[in-house]
Amino acid sequence: MSLSEWITWLQQHNSASLVAFLALILFLSLYGATEWRTARNINSRLRRFDSSLQLYAAAESPLIQAAGRPELSSEEELLVAERLLACRAAPYITADVLAQISAYAGDRDTARLPLLIKTLERESERLCAERDKLLRQSESPGWGYALWKQIRSALPFLFAAALLYLIVWLVRMLSGEIPMDGHRFEEYLNHWAWFASAIFSLLLLYPALMGGNRPNAGAVLLRIWSVFIAGLYLLHLLGPTFAPYILTVQIMLFIAGFRFTGNKPRKSRPFVGHYSDEEELEPVETAEGASGAQEVSYGQPQSQIQPQQPQNNPDEK
Repeated sequence: MSLSEWITWLQQHNSASLVAFLALILFLSLYGATEWRTARNINSRLRRFDSSLQLYAAAESPLIQAAGRPELSSEEELLVAERLLACRAAPYITADVLAQISAYAGDRDTARLPLLIKTLERESERLCAERDKLLRQSESPGWGYALWKQIRSALPFLFAAALLYLIVWLVRMLSGEIPMDGHRFEEYLNHWAWFASAIFSLLLLYPALMGGNRPNAGAVLLRIWSVFIAGLYLLHLLGPTFAPYILTVQIMLFIAGFRFTGNKPRKSRPFVGHYSDEEELEPVETAEGASGAQEVSYGQPQSQIQPQQPQNNPDEK
């Protein structure tokens, strides 16, 4: 059928057919856009994985050659420094690797190289495992995950339909089509709380179900927390008088969720030779030599300096 025949067919039928046709067009558009966006995100993540792994592999080779030598030539030292500094551009570099690279760039101590090699190997293995998991999910997903991929692409249409319903309901309420008992303030409050709770639940539930972010330690917990807060919307079935209380509980639980997004504090000394910013290196008087001058040692943090107790001389009694 041509386009003119489709238009003629729609004009001959009632408005329900037109609405169904527009809904079908919207569903197919959102479904295709979601599939394209998912594929683009996967390809982008794979490129970031490859970039990080290539930089790590380029740095490991000169590090392994230089780790067994007590001293490095100027050319070898320059090559190691260049490869390590290039790792800073890795998209998935961690704070631990950055700190170790900065420490080596500051003092060029070859004693740090074995630990740097182990850290880069550990990060490379972790990135390879994460990349392989992403490839398996996209190219050969399991039976359940393959079904979920098809359902997930249809979720944007369902959320759009729910949002459209809420907007129509709000317009009807403002225009007075929805009857209210005596136009009391409590009833207005209940209606507005119900509308705000529904919008808030949709905003939390959509990213929790769609995902798309890189998984980390707290990603699963945040998703469960979002689904739990959104699921409290079902308590509105108890009656409209509970709407303000349900909305208040949802907001309080959402604020409590910020505790799950905080980063764990780093250790004060994650590797040998590293000190925190608050600690400064102070000279420590250790013992008196034969000439009567006190020997001074450096490298001990100020917080670890212990005051010396005066020693009693038995000849002075």
